Amino acid sequence: MLDALGDYETMPDWQESADVLLGAGLTLNPSELHGAAAGLLAAGLAVETESERDAALVLLEKALTVDLHGESADFVARLLAATLSAIRDADFAFSPLLPDDEELFETRLVSVGQWAAGFLTGFTQAVTAANAGAEPVNPNTAEALKDFAAIAQIDNSEEESDEGDTELENLIEYLRIAALNIVTDTLSYQV
Repeated sequence: MLDALGDYETMPDWQESADVLLGAGLTLNPSELHGAAAGLLAAGLAVETESERDAALVLLEKALTVDLHGESADFVARLLAATLSAIRDADFAFSPLLPDDEELFETRLVSVGQWAAGFLTGFTQAVTAANAGAEPVNPNTAEALKDFAAIAQIDNSEEESDEGDTELENLIEYLRIAALNIVTDTLSYQV
């Protein structure tokens, strides 16, 4: 399946993403950016051609109120390609772009909430751009989107603990599986 994508794009890690964004003068959390990119794709936005990728960049700029040009635009195009590759991977390689476990627990909590918020923003922006707002949303997708909205409001004042780490890992896995299910639902709904 990946052969149809051309070269498989490697997903940048969270720190590399933060460095690129900060170097471009953007204070955007990489998790929010990745969530928005995944949301665009989950809403059925195509990014196969250069013009489709350019349209996706415009939607991300609107959704996140940022200006993507030069290195940041190239980086986001790479992030979109890597996300699409991971979503299509037969081994379910897709995972939210989040800080490593070595980062502060609070940073990880905030990033999980921002990934979920970004996903909702990207999904909504793509649906609006496609004028698909009048189309019914699959009930499973609607339920997952409600859960994402709740996760976006995560309490980042929780102290690190073994139980907290386990709960965070469970949330991350839920986001991963739910996002993949939304993509699957969207693709089957479009047929």
